[in-house]
Amino acid sequence: MNDTSVPLIVLTSRQDDVELINRTLRDAGHAVRCEWVQRMDAVAGALQARDPQLMLLFAEHFPEPLREVAKIRQQVAPMVPLVVVQKTADETAISEAMRAGAQDLVSVAQKHRLCAVAERELRAFRLERALNDTLTSATQYRKQLKSFLAGSVDAIAHVQEGIVVEANQAWADLLGQTELQLGPLMDSFDANSQPVLKGALIACAKGHWNGEPLKVTAVTGDGSTLPLKLSMESAFFDGEPAIKLSVPREAELRREPEELLEKAVHVDPVTGFYHRRRFIELLTDRLDAPPRGGVRALAYLRPDKFGEIEDEVGPLASEEIIVQLAQLLRSVAHDNDLHGRFGGTVFTIVLERGTLRDIEAWAEHLIAQISNHIFEVANKTLSLACTIGLAEIGPGTDRVEGLISDAERANQRGRKRGGNQVVLEETSDESTRVQRFDALWVHQIKAALVENRFKLVHLPIASLTGKASRVYDTVLRMIDQQGDEVAATEFMAAAGRNGLLRPIDRWVIAASAGLCAKQNLDMVFVKLSHESVLDATLLPWVTQLLAEQHVNPARFCFQVSEENATQYLKQTNALAEQLKAAGFYFAIEHFGIGRDPMRVLSNMAMNYLKVDGSLMQTLSLDTELQERVRGFIKAAEKRKILTIAERVEDANTMAVLFQLGVSYVQGHYLHEPDVVLEG
Repeated sequence: MNDTSVPLIVLTSRQDDVELINRTLRDAGHAVRCEWVQRMDAVAGALQARDPQLMLLFAEHFPEPLREVAKIRQQVAPMVPLVVVQKTADETAISEAMRAGAQDLVSVAQKHRLCAVAERELRAFRLERALNDTLTSATQYRKQLKSFLAGSVDAIAHVQEGIVVEANQAWADLLGQTELQLGPLMDSFDANSQPVLKGALIACAKGHWNGEPLKVTAVTGDGSTLPLKLSMESAFFDGEPAIKLSVPREAELRREPEELLEKAVHVDPVTGFYHRRRFIELLTDRLDAPPRGGVRALAYLRPDKFGEIEDEVGPLASEEIIVQLAQLLRSVAHDNDLHGRFGGTVFTIVLERGTLRDIEAWAEHLIAQISNHIFEVANKTLSLACTIGLAEIGPGTDRVEGLISDAERANQRGRKRGGNQVVLEETSDESTRVQRFDALWVHQIKAALVENRFKLVHLPIASLTGKASRVYDTVLRMIDQQGDEVAATEFMAAAGRNGLLRPIDRWVIAASAGLCAKQNLDMVFVKLSHESVLDATLLPWVTQLLAEQHVNPARFCFQVSEENATQYLKQTNALAEQLKAAGFYFAIEHFGIGRDPMRVLSNMAMNYLKVDGSLMQTLSLDTELQERVRGFIKAAEKRKILTIAERVEDANTMAVLFQLGVSYVQGHYLHEPDVVLEG
């Protein structure tokens, strides 16, 4: 006889609890088979061996905390729902349990609710598993559909000097044109997309475009907007050079089968963002994985005084405002961002950028976009303000609930201050935490210096003028005692607070000299801290080192941050003059975010100016910012200073930079850092 009973796992130290679950669910008509687990080391094995459809944790009678149980469940069987059972349940306890990774919390006294929650989670589990089982047949469907679309016609247009001189019917159909319309290309795209398109056309005409699709918004024949991924390449039309634009027919597929599954189960149909439960699962996965580079943070966004808007327009119309807000969020998103509708009017976003300043710049731009946007609903026009709380995901962040609580508290502080602002998490025990982290890092930094456990990776700096060169920016990593890489962003602050920047700088310089002696590179950029700027022995030491290794000083470009250059303007300029006189090159990095950047530009003897990456985060969307960066570039050109854009992350930003006249770019969009030489 087939066993049709439902397998469950009950985590508790008391057999009475197992019998309670068995009796309660069987009395409600559910044939269950309970597996009793009393110890933490048996949880993973039970999940693998029993294939349960539900886990119930008696939190008051189990030796390990909920978050540890949830972590094991997430690693071994993430689909299995986890419900907490305890003596009493209120909204606060339920919320805390969900933040820790459970799907719900019930009390032993409310047996009807216990049964209802169990039925709900079992139904959700079976639905998700059934949908997963369809993926095999869906894969075959996808192959057949792609084969069909391969024979369909792409939307194609040819452009010469900004004019569409030829297009096929698929292009006209895509743009909703009743008949094929030739003429200015920009007429078919919204104002925010035009700088991106112009820059990409310039780059492609010069042979510098790498084929990456652009994210643009077309304006169709009826005046509506249409987001597109537009590809372009050099071509000829009627014997003359042209740019071929195309939107592949396959790109018109709305969703792959896997995306359909994800949308059906895990995505809020109103906003298109992940439901709270799925967002927490994906956030947990992000915390377990190391960052690609730079820093990560959780943004907690909530509209200000939304209750007043609900009173004015009603609940249905107010939901339409949430939809429009989600569209704004999506318009400024990066491909790697993770969005969730956390509940009601709250959105949560996981961001990964080069620096914390990049994240703040992104959030400040979003706040401004929302404030300036006119929301149209129920025959009314409304304005909306939002507050964003930010919590950095640091090396010690391993608890989802703590991270979310930090971001929520930062949001609440901003709302109490009047709203319409970005607030970064403020830790109440900051000094204690810093002291504890410094004690850990100082020991590790000193040990790494003694044991030579640093290494260099190098980020290519690419020319936008077509000049081929092997130029690299230097990035430092530490190898910890377990053999894992540690990014410099994790330990450099501690090094700065404890006087360890000078020896680190010298290690990097010595390793870079060895690199230049072994590799045929044109130039390496090497950072100097404020300790090195103030070090009178630096230049003689560097000169002797390079002479011993037979390295030409012209292959070195030393760089100092705008912040340090501003604080030590006289000393930095003196060092820059001495370095240039000795045959080295000099640069100012992270330029454009200080209190008086033009003063630094006007007074510093530099060869290169590196525009800060935080300005790149919204450059393709912000025309005022584009003019600001253009001003930096023009001022540098007058002084014969070459410009470099930092932390370029997408094709749209690259396209705008072509138009603005930047000389070089660097960032993950071009290339991940490579190991050229290990120290």
